[in-house]
Amino acid sequence: MIRVGMIVPANNVALEYDMYHMAPSIISFHSTRMRPSRGCEPQDPEKFRRELGEAYNLIKKISDVTVYGRTYGTHKNIEIIKTVIKKNLIIPEVSVMNLLRYKKINNVWLGTPYIKERTAEEANYFKSNNFNITGFAGLNKIYGLDISNTGDDEIIKMIENEKSSVMAADAIYLSCTALPTHSVINKVMKKFNMMVISENSAILWEISRIFNINFEIPGISKF
Repeated sequence: MIRVGMIVPANNVALEYDMYHMAPSIISFHSTRMRPSRGCEPQDPEKFRRELGEAYNLIKKISDVTVYGRTYGTHKNIEIIKTVIKKNLIIPEVSVMNLLRYKKINNVWLGTPYIKERTAEEANYFKSNNFNITGFAGLNKIYGLDISNTGDDEIIKMIENEKSSVMAADAIYLSCTALPTHSVINKVMKKFNMMVISENSAILWEISRIFNINFEIPGISKF
């Protein structure tokens, strides 16, 4: 059994649900909640470090690997996160990049549940890491619960509305761990005939890489 510890923002009610629907039975998930930070960066970095440490201490002894389960703004605080969680750390946004590089994919279309400014921030972050973002769109949502209530039809419509820039890509990336994706990934993959990666499926891919095990991952394993 591989035991995965997850530090989940208190307003994220999709991550655990996605994981259990996509993961094989040899993986179990054990989560603890953490106060969500506002915007890109915590107002008090030392308070963030302390609260992260408290959350990590609750799960580190029972976890073979630890997921920091936040997306937006994570890269702004990555050095703090790495100083607290020093061993077997999975940062979903980084896992997406690792997967894209492993698959030698550079042209990516980005979909998020966020408002325009936040979506552009995510796009620029990937551009700064030498990925070509062919286009991007968001669902104009702000609150975690609203994001976690997103339906498959909303995600599909968002992608269909940007079809020309989507078809210029080699993969579709659905950002945000609070976005439920387990039931929509394969639908989008079949519709557009390309790899579809979500933050949460990338977590599973990273787990498979770390522990050298193979299992089916929606939107990824076919390619």
